Amino acid sequence: MITIKSLDKTHSSDVVKILIDSFSNNYDREINDSIFSSDEVDGIVALENEIIVGYASIHYLKKITRKSGIIEDVVVKENQRGKGIGKLLVKNLIEKAKQNNCDKIILSSSEKNLKFYQKLGFKKNEFEMIMRI
Repeated sequence: MITIKSLDKTHSSDVVKILIDSFSNNYDREINDSIFSSDEVDGIVALENEIIVGYASIHYLKKITRKSGIIEDVVVKENQRGKGIGKLLVKNLIEKAKQNNCDKIILSSSEKNLKFYQKLGFKKNEFEMIMRI
């Protein structure tokens, strides 16, 4: 059975390993400690038998008149994909955004994951541009 828990310091090394395995070595080897004490981000982990099998986070952006949530790093261990874990993670983040009075949630997705997010209610909107520095 999969359980979702808030990220804490004991999860750090396992989460970093999942991020590096899934995305590349562009990730630092340590999690920025501010994630554990900030009200601007919620990190969550998916656990199966107390072993981390997924991770996701939502960052809150306060604007002049509203608040938005930005979903980052939805990742599930490769051997655990197709079991609904990503869906559980995203649904949990959607609830966190509602609890934090966000008026919208923004995310970036690869082309291959568009249908996954569309099934969860996300819609394509405009274009995103990025400059990596």
